[in-house]
Amino acid sequence: MIETCRVVQDQTRSHSYDVTTNAEEAAYLESVLELTKPKGVYGEWHRLIAAPFRYPLPVQPAYQARFTPPQYDRNALYCSKESVTALYEHAYHFLRQRIDSKGLVPETGLRTILSLFVEESDIEDIGNDPNIGCIMDRKDYSASHDYIRRHPEVKVIGYPSCRDPQRRMNYAVLEIASVGKTIGEEKLIEFYFEPVHKTIRWIEYNLEIDWKTAA
Repeated sequence: MIETCRVVQDQTRSHSYDVTTNAEEAAYLESVLELTKPKGVYGEWHRLIAAPFRYPLPVQPAYQARFTPPQYDRNALYCSKESVTALYEHAYHFLRQRIDSKGLVPETGLRTILSLFVEESDIEDIGNDPNIGCIMDRKDYSASHDYIRRHPEVKVIGYPSCRDPQRRMNYAVLEIASVGKTIGEEKLIEFYFEPVHKTIRWIEYNLEIDWKTAA
């Protein structure tokens, strides 16, 4: 297993912190809420690992992503080898939701950053694929969709991030069995969004990412 990193908007935890007065109370409330939920499919996996695999299938056009084309019959969990890469990836989606919005105001908030473990032997590293430039196009996912349709047996794809300026490794996990059932470190991190220049700053990491860099 290799350790990877993922940044998510953890709605359960955010709500717990909103309605309580301290971290201890929030943790208790979160545990109580979790007990009330049906286990459902993938109940053996931590909820933040299982969540992406519970999305309705086939993939609807509005929810297509790199390596998950429209009408595809598998979901994917996306993660990064380095935490800074995960921050760049999350920043892109965060800023994309706001770039064309009117009347934006400064915004602060929290995200959850966690480590999880991927089976190394299941990873297909496509970094040296002759078509990698097209597969990693920053806006057009069609080449990545063609790749996954031609390789339906792949479990985990390793590929260079097109958002991280250092092009460090990302992973698209297409089989939940390729992920460990538990997570490693999990913590809340704070961000600040500045609307004039369309930037997000990850406070703890002292990392500022603007839309031109992310897009």
